[in-house]
Amino acid sequence: MTCNRLTALLSASTIALLLALCAGSARADSLTELDWTATAVGKPPPANAAWTRLALPLRWTATEGTPLQGVALRMHFKLDAQPKDAWAVLITHATPGGTVSVNGRFIGAVRMADDRTHVRWRRPHLLAIDPELLVAGQNELLIQTAYRSGTHAIGGVEVGSLVNKQAQYERLLFASSTLPWIGGTLAGVITLLFGVLWLRRPDRLLALLTIAGALWMARSLFFTAETMPVEARLWLRLVYYGASGGFAAVMTLALLRLSGRVERRDDVATVGFAVFGPLLLLTGQYAAPLLDQLWMPCLVLMTGLAYGYALLNRVRQRESPHILLLAAVLVALGAAIHDYLLTRAMLPGASTLALHWAGPLLLVALATPLVDRFVRVLREAERARTELETRVREREQLLKRNYERLRESERLQVQAQERARIMQDMHDGLGSQLLSGLMLVERGAVTQPQVVQILRESIDDMRLAIDALAVEDAGLLSALGNLRFRMEPRLRAVGIELLWVARGLAEEIDINPDAVLPILRIVQEALTNALKHSKARQVQVTIAIQHEGGSDWLMVTVADNGRGITEERASGRGLLNMRNRAGRIGAQLKLETIPGAGTSVLLRYKVDPDKLSGPTTRSQQLSLNTEAVIEKARQLSPTWDTR
Repeated sequence: MTCNRLTALLSASTIALLLALCAGSARADSLTELDWTATAVGKPPPANAAWTRLALPLRWTATEGTPLQGVALRMHFKLDAQPKDAWAVLITHATPGGTVSVNGRFIGAVRMADDRTHVRWRRPHLLAIDPELLVAGQNELLIQTAYRSGTHAIGGVEVGSLVNKQAQYERLLFASSTLPWIGGTLAGVITLLFGVLWLRRPDRLLALLTIAGALWMARSLFFTAETMPVEARLWLRLVYYGASGGFAAVMTLALLRLSGRVERRDDVATVGFAVFGPLLLLTGQYAAPLLDQLWMPCLVLMTGLAYGYALLNRVRQRESPHILLLAAVLVALGAAIHDYLLTRAMLPGASTLALHWAGPLLLVALATPLVDRFVRVLREAERARTELETRVREREQLLKRNYERLRESERLQVQAQERARIMQDMHDGLGSQLLSGLMLVERGAVTQPQVVQILRESIDDMRLAIDALAVEDAGLLSALGNLRFRMEPRLRAVGIELLWVARGLAEEIDINPDAVLPILRIVQEALTNALKHSKARQVQVTIAIQHEGGSDWLMVTVADNGRGITEERASGRGLLNMRNRAGRIGAQLKLETIPGAGTSVLLRYKVDPDKLSGPTTRSQQLSLNTEAVIEKARQLSPTWDTR
């Protein structure tokens, strides 16, 4: 039983091996030869056509002005057995396109040139083959196409399993079609990004990189346009040669500048040679073969010479490009040589252009030093900003300390001035009254009621000074209210009614502290005169704010309905003191009297409009002007520096 199972297993293995061998015998390698014959455009070759045997890959050139020509390309491949799975023909390079048939049966078509359209395919083509169309033994593959003037090529024709050829087709499609799109997109991004930077900050290297990106984007456009109107063919070729020459010139100039060589003659020669090719093409398309055979290799040679100069500077440790850029240029030069040999059919095993990926790599390498420099500048700016913030904080603390010292100094200065003012007021007011009263008492020239009167006036003067000192907390109106509180009972005691009127006033009036006491003394003197001499029945005190000539004026009026002031009393000492006090604070004092009708004393004092809203303390009256603060801080501290 065991032997039977083993025998069955060996039999199955043998059958599987034979099937694999049979399947392998159906595989076909790459085709290496073809038969060529001319045909009418769109017509199959005649039965008696003369065929010419040629090797693959095949490259041929038609002279300028050649009309549309038809051609049939016949290839053969041999199969040991008919395949069971789907097969395919993979054409890696067939610039003119065409219709494809196997054993006389149509399997697919790739658009080819006609009277209005020019075709130049750069992508591979994969056409599926029904296994029933294939036979064991000899099979025929026929491509019918058309071409006009220019260079054309066909190569890399392979027949095999669809699964295997599909993977190979996708790799070739990415290399020949997708890579130009990626390169063009990357070049567009570089052009946009570094172009904006160049407009904001003019720089030669930024300009070269921006121009190089734009030129490579134009070159990629040429490779992505595979079908076009016949009229657009010349302009697309101009774009290709102009972009290729311009890109080589830009890279040459970038290498020279990064190596420290800035010569006008080098710039003129490099740009002139880059422009020479497109201009030569404009003179006639017969020059196109000359451009491909001589001008394009000379572009590579020109960039190679600049690379050699940069590399020599690098070896001598002189100014030279970044090592990354040197490596990328070397790769790009190798790719350019590879592509030249490929287009000349000197590399049978190659099918895709290497510059499709080497060019964008070179752009990235050229952009890398600029990005690195930009990042360094950002880091330096960030470091400078941090350092500046630190210095600003230090200066802010220093300014704050000096400002506090300034506030303390001004506070002490205000206190000293206040002390001096109080002493002066006490000396001129209370001290003078007490001294004169003492002299009169010593001489026995006063009676007891007169002594009482002198002491009462001295106490009033002292209270007036105290009210003036309290202005820091209360304000002018409060001080005037205290004066009213003391004077009203005394006036009422002699039959005088006191009327107090305040109109058009803000919540509080804040004036210079030096002006408060003189105003209080003037009002007190006016009320005292009314009390002693007027014989009035009524005294009215009016306080108001008057707007006149763009200024605000404090108006204080003391009016009585008494007997008036005689001419002798109008020149007395009391009224003279009132005028002197008004003059010291810049106020205006006006006295009006009518005998038998009464007397009016008007005080007019200019007020700052900003001081009508409410009281401020002396500490708040310090100047907050920045320049004044800094100037005073300099005077207080010789080491102060605002730089």
